[in-house]
Amino acid sequence: MSKAKKVYVCDSCGYESPKWFGRCPVCNAWDSAKEFEVKEKINAGKGSRIFLLSDDLNILKIERIKTSKEELDGLFGGGIVPGQVILLGGEPGVGKSTLALQISYLISKVGKVLYVSGEESIEQIALRSKRLNVKNESLYVTTDNELESIFVNIEKISPIFIVFDSIQTIFSNKVEGVPGGILQLRTVVEKIRKYSKERKISVLLIAHVNKEGNIAGPKLVEHIVDTVIYFEGEKTTDFRILRVLKNRFGPSGEIAVFQMKSTGLEELKNKVFIEESEMPGNIISCLYEGTKPILVQIQSLVSRDKIATSRRISHGVDVRKLIILSAVISKHLNLPIDAHDIYLNVSGGIKITDPASDLAIAASILSSLFNKYLGKMVVIGEVGLDGSVRKVRDLAKRIENAKKAGFERFIIPYDENIKGDKILKVRNIKELHRKILEEG
Repeated sequence: MSKAKKVYVCDSCGYESPKWFGRCPVCNAWDSAKEFEVKEKINAGKGSRIFLLSDDLNILKIERIKTSKEELDGLFGGGIVPGQVILLGGEPGVGKSTLALQISYLISKVGKVLYVSGEESIEQIALRSKRLNVKNESLYVTTDNELESIFVNIEKISPIFIVFDSIQTIFSNKVEGVPGGILQLRTVVEKIRKYSKERKISVLLIAHVNKEGNIAGPKLVEHIVDTVIYFEGEKTTDFRILRVLKNRFGPSGEIAVFQMKSTGLEELKNKVFIEESEMPGNIISCLYEGTKPILVQIQSLVSRDKIATSRRISHGVDVRKLIILSAVISKHLNLPIDAHDIYLNVSGGIKITDPASDLAIAASILSSLFNKYLGKMVVIGEVGLDGSVRKVRDLAKRIENAKKAGFERFIIPYDENIKGDKILKVRNIKELHRKILEEG
C-alpha cells in the first residue's frame, strides 16, 4: 500500500520543501520550485541484516582495481574499490569523455568494461577510439540511455567497471520527467548506486558543470556518490588537472596532472607549472595540492588606479586572499596599495589553496609595484594578519623538490633547522620588503 504526497524541489540546487516557494532559501534562485508527487510505502519496512565489523567486514582485504598508471591509481587512493561510485565533473570539451575512455581501456585489460554513451553515436566513439588507439575485446559500448535496459545488458556481460557518459542523458522509465531533470537525476543516481553496491561493480558517472561552475544538481548527486573529481584547467592550454574533492576510500584534495595530446591525455609525473620570465611580478613557489609538492608560477600586475575604487582581480587564487594580503601590505608597510589595481594570475590554469602561497603572492605584488625582478627565486611561507611570516609544513621537502627543478635561491620563514648560503629567511612582511629592494 502506498500514500502519495506533493513536494516542491528547487530546479537549481535540489532544495526540497512541502510548500511552494517563490525564492529558494538555499541558492536564492527565483521561480525554481517544481512540483513532484512522491509515493511512500506504508508498513513496508523489513529488518535488514546487521554485521559485526570484526567478524564479517575486513576492509583491509579489499583488492582495488588498478589502471597501471601511477597518477590515476594514486588519485583514487591506490586504485578503484569494487562497488565504488565516482563522479567526474567538468566543463564541456575539457576532456572528460577522452579520459573516461582511456580509463575504460586500461581497466578492460583486467576485466570486462561497459561504456554507456548517451551523447555520442557508435561511429563517434569509434573515431575517438581509433585516435586514442583503444582496442580491446573486453571493452563493450552501448548508446542506450534507458536505465532499466542498461541493467539488462549489464547482466549479460557481467562487467567490473561501467562508465555513464553523461549521467544527465540517462533516464528511468519508473519515474516521470525529462533526462537530467531533478527527479530523474536523483532517481537514476540512487538506482545506480544501489545496483553498484549490491553487485560490487565500480561505476564512473560523468557530469557537466553549470554556469556557476558546480556539477549540475550538486545537492542530489555529490552527497550520494563515494568520490567526486573535478576536471580543472583552461581549454586553451594543454594542461588538465584532476582534483579529488571527496573520497570515501582515500585522501581528498589529491590531484593528478595530465597533458592533452593528439593521442589523448598523458600523465605528468613532474608537476611543474612554470615558464621562464624575467619580468617583475613573476614569482615561483612550491606548494602542496594533495600529497605531492608542485612548482607554480604566480604573476602580479600592479597599476596606478585612475578611478575612485581600486580593483582586485584574481585567477587561480581566491580573490579574498588577494584582498587580505593587499590590506596586510598596505597596513604594515605603509604603502599606497589602495590606490592601485592588482591583477593576480597562476600560470597553467591551476587553482591553488595552500596557505604557503601567501608569501609568494605578497612578493609578487611588491615585485610588480617596485618593478623589481627577483630572478630564479622560490618563495614559500604563510602570512598572518599581523604581518608575521609563519612556518609551513614539509618546508624541507618543498626546498628539495625545487632544487631538483634547478632552483637554488629561496625566501622562506625563519627556521633554525634549515640552512644554506642561498636561503634568505624572513620573520615578517617588513623583512620581505627589504629583501626585495636589496635583491631586485
